[in-house]
Amino acid sequence: MAEKAILAYFHSPEQAEGAAAKLKALRAADVQVDRFNNDIGRGFESAMADSMLSVDGDMKSVGLDIILAAVIDDSVYDQACRVIESAGGSI
Repeated sequence: MAEKAILAYFHSPEQAEGAAAKLKALRAADVQVDRFNNDIGRGFESAMADSMLSVDGDMKSVGLDIILAAVIDDSVYDQACRVIESAGGSI
């Protein structure tokens, strides 16, 4: 049984927890949801860092501070990705 790791980012814990429950139903080996702090600096340094986070101008990537990590069987990897994206996550 080959496995793949997935890292996905969400706007809210509720989105991530919903996806996590569905991934567990797909028999994910390990599923964890956590919040991370992207506090790179203060003032000017922080403004510069924030502008670099979305260089391509894609505002959908702003505020993705909830991370979901999962290990999933390779045979259901594509389905797991669809579950994450339908829950509002970005891979």
